[in-house]
Amino acid sequence: MKKNIILGITGSIAAYKACDLITYLVKKNYSVTCITTKEAEAFITRLTLETLSGNKVYSDMFEMPEKREITHVTLSEKADLIAVCPASANMIGKLAAGISDDLLTCTIISSKCPVLIAPAMNDNMYKHGVTQRNIRELRKIGYEFIGPISGRLACGYIGTGHIAELTHITQRIEKILK
Repeated sequence: MKKNIILGITGSIAAYKACDLITYLVKKNYSVTCITTKEAEAFITRLTLETLSGNKVYSDMFEMPEKREITHVTLSEKADLIAVCPASANMIGKLAAGISDDLLTCTIISSKCPVLIAPAMNDNMYKHGVTQRNIRELRKIGYEFIGPISGRLACGYIGTGHIAELTHITQRIEKILK
């Protein structure tokens, strides 16, 4: 039976990497449904994600569903894994604080499946005490993290905040789903 992955995409220049991740996962016969934040759509289009995944992309918390259902609950119940890739400092902070003010956070918080987070941000943001505290808190409740790694960042600096290599992310996803 096909495993269902929700791919959460947040506002980061690394959002374009989601395209390669989707392509790989679909080739491996996973069903990928994307949920984008409003900020993610500044970097990547819904059309691109829908074309690659073959599934509707969700983003609007209050969009009228095709069937009378509560979208975030329906999505979370069907998910075998939620991967947030890339995950911004904002998203990590919202999850750690229990803030569920958009479709992605509501879906994650209403889900019982494993959650994998792949941070991508400026190294100062990643190393900041608040971000590190938020990551520790999310790990305590069972969320898994992969990366970030050291690399060239959008600001032009080299530092820790570059999204993990996609091969490592896909290997972790496959390991979680086994």
